[in-house]
Amino acid sequence: MKLAVFAHCAIDTITIDSSNYEQVGGSACYCGLTAREFKFDVDLFTKFGNDFPKQYLSNNKINFINSESVKNTTKFAISITGADRTLKLENECEPIEYSNTKADGHLVSPIYHEISADVLKKLKMILIFYLLILKAFLDKKILKIMFCYKKMILICLVLVQSK
Repeated sequence: MKLAVFAHCAIDTITIDSSNYEQVGGSACYCGLTAREFKFDVDLFTKFGNDFPKQYLSNNKINFINSESVKNTTKFAISITGADRTLKLENECEPIEYSNTKADGHLVSPIYHEISADVLKKLKMILIFYLLILKAFLDKKILKIMFCYKKMILICLVLVQSK
């Protein structure tokens, strides 16, 4: 079976106390790797810059289509002090463009503004059942939950404070 994932890859800088760690992240990577563990073929619709280690995806046999961007990869700074967590957006890559796909399932899991309302509308038109959770594409302060009877899409969204 083939799964199409629409989401951004990210590069996270994680600070724990005074130590910094740079880690590949973003729902595109996590969803892609999880789907590969379940033996899905994965077509990843994402955007990342020259600063992203593409071999992370290719070594895991994740297909990425039209993914390279002239902008740097979406980047977050995550600070962990005891039980407190702070998440800050440091860079935003360009939005993902719509691409027609013949996948058996679709997963849309934006991390920060990469799926436009137009792209989401096009995706919804080709699907039979979808579930939309935490829709905040137009205004990050608007949260909506929609349930529609078509093919399944699960949309997850993390709201972050911009620079």
